[in-house]
Amino acid sequence: MARVIVEREDRMRKGQIAEEILRVLSHRPIFLSSPKASAASQILLSKLEAKGIGRRRRNNVKIAIDRLRRQRCIEYSHESDKHLLRLTDSGERRLLRYQIFHLKLAVSRWDKIWRIILFDIPEEKKMARDSITRKLKNMGFYQFQRSVFVHYLDCQQEVNLITDYFNVREYFTLIEAFELGNQEYKAKSFFELS
Repeated sequence: MARVIVEREDRMRKGQIAEEILRVLSHRPIFLSSPKASAASQILLSKLEAKGIGRRRRNNVKIAIDRLRRQRCIEYSHESDKHLLRLTDSGERRLLRYQIFHLKLAVSRWDKIWRIILFDIPEEKKMARDSITRKLKNMGFYQFQRSVFVHYLDCQQEVNLITDYFNVREYFTLIEAFELGNQEYKAKSFFELS
């Protein structure tokens, strides 16, 4: 019996196709010939190829479209003899979650200003508090105290995005300071600054 050699594409992380579909639809809705996943997948595949999702993933794209539709992240609508595939509010929220997941600080030179983030999130929002703490640590912030994080890079936009997503902006304070007192050496050592 002859052996069949199957070419394999690079592995994709879970949800990557759905994320790219939501990104494409965030720019504008797509006009379709019919409200079926196969019509949508044909049009989306041409846009997704630029993101590294090739024709071999056609079936995965169809499955992702159906799943996103069932989860009410995207919807089909009919306007003047045209079918549209568009993002819903739930889809925009999911896209924001993907942005939070990939959020990183742009590395640049230290401008000799410390960014100090203080927060006091109440116990009833414990899940948000724990998620924010993990995210700040993953982004490379130094935990100065329990609810005090420090970074040397400008992080105002990133912190605003995180606090808006978790709806806790009122509990956050961002301070810019030239020094951190007698414990500054710990933060400098953490960031390997001189």
